[in-house]
Amino acid sequence: MRTARESKNGYVPLPAAFVERVGREVPGLVEALDGTEPPVSVRFNPAKPYTMPADDTDGQVAWAEVGETAYLARRPVFTTDPAFHGGAYYVQEAGSMFVGWLLRRCRDAGLLEADGKGLRVLDLCAAPGGKTTHLAAIVAPWGGIVIANEVIRPRAKTLAENVQKWGTDHVAVVSNDPAEFGERLPDFFDLVVIDAPCSGEGMFRKDFGARAEWSPENVLLCAARQRRIVSDAWATLRPGGILIYSTCTFNTVENEENVRWVAERLGGEVLTFDHLPEGIVPGKNADGPALGWHFYPHRVRSEGFFAAAIRKTAAFSSLAASSASKTTNSGKKRGATNSGLTPLSANELREVRRWVSTEALPAAGLEHFVTGGDGSVYGFSTALHEAVTTLLSGRFALLYSGVQLGELIRGSLKPAHALALYPGLNRQAIPVTELSETEALEYLRKGSSTTLLPPDRLAEGLNLVTFQQIPLGWVKRIGRRYNNLYPPAWRILHY
Repeated sequence: MRTARESKNGYVPLPAAFVERVGREVPGLVEALDGTEPPVSVRFNPAKPYTMPADDTDGQVAWAEVGETAYLARRPVFTTDPAFHGGAYYVQEAGSMFVGWLLRRCRDAGLLEADGKGLRVLDLCAAPGGKTTHLAAIVAPWGGIVIANEVIRPRAKTLAENVQKWGTDHVAVVSNDPAEFGERLPDFFDLVVIDAPCSGEGMFRKDFGARAEWSPENVLLCAARQRRIVSDAWATLRPGGILIYSTCTFNTVENEENVRWVAERLGGEVLTFDHLPEGIVPGKNADGPALGWHFYPHRVRSEGFFAAAIRKTAAFSSLAASSASKTTNSGKKRGATNSGLTPLSANELREVRRWVSTEALPAAGLEHFVTGGDGSVYGFSTALHEAVTTLLSGRFALLYSGVQLGELIRGSLKPAHALALYPGLNRQAIPVTELSETEALEYLRKGSSTTLLPPDRLAEGLNLVTFQQIPLGWVKRIGRRYNNLYPPAWRILHY
């Protein structure tokens, strides 16, 4: 008799070679992948207070902070929730939130210089943005910054969109090959997170396409690619810095064997921690401490996941940095020194500053205001301003950074959509209109119905529109009509 999951359209059986291996190595896993439904988990934005109805939630993720996450009792249609579009929460696999647990434990153990103050983080394979926004939320109170990279340009644009929705002011999004970080930015980052492309065994429960694409040969190809990615980026990690390596697969070839290879060949110490949340399984290592940690769907409420933390030793770094610095210096000789960031005049600065506030922010907020090469005004923290200047001087492909505030026209700021989503927006600078769910959905589909969203609900001129106090964007009322200024590329098509 076929199970409920086997009866679904498009069902693909688990690969026979995979079943044979995990049936022997991890009893109970095959049954969980084919006989249970995957959980749905979300992570809340601490800068955008929001409470889900109690009936919609079903507990919290054990390896996250209290109140930071929730499992959902059922999978909703997120497209119909305006709070989702406003960046109040991110739909993220529970297992991948363990990266945040590792970062916090590294700080608690004193493994980060200056107790994490001013931490520089590289999320190397960052799209669509779950780990980036999580890392950003954690390091914001420490004054840290996150550089989020995605080499595939369409995915990088999605990453930039999600960063804007989250409302960060200390993240930069770039689209570069991993090798360029090691070549151009030696010893630059304190923490590098590499969620490496993998064979996807951890997604077998919900992604039948991953089952169809799997093969033992592909596992070996993935493992080799993962080693190449880590090797390419290793020089960008400072001596004593930490690499968090993760995959969404189960096999030891892509996991424990790669962790051992990184430690032995590149020069690192594999970190271990006590008091793990219940159900997480230490990685296999016959010679000593665990080589990372496994998340098995029949042991924890998560899809398949693996993560390890490796601290870089100074001995290897001196060689890598020496080699990489030659490339960096030669790059500078080619004239890559102009950052393209122009400081504002005193009058421009006065106009821009009235739009921002630090009251709702966990850190200092925006400290530098400049005009970028695209003519828009951007705001940065001091740490991010320094990093972005370095990225531009190094010819990195910068897609988004800091907060895009808008465009100065005849001395007045025409605000960008990103400014509406920024928690540091000064709401005293603009009329604010709270929308009902029906009105919010009309706005999010970029509609202009005066029946679904009556103009008399808006103040004359520009309005910030919100849902449950969560900003959604701008609307401009002109008499008995209005202009919906929601970005066309972001509009929802069906609800």
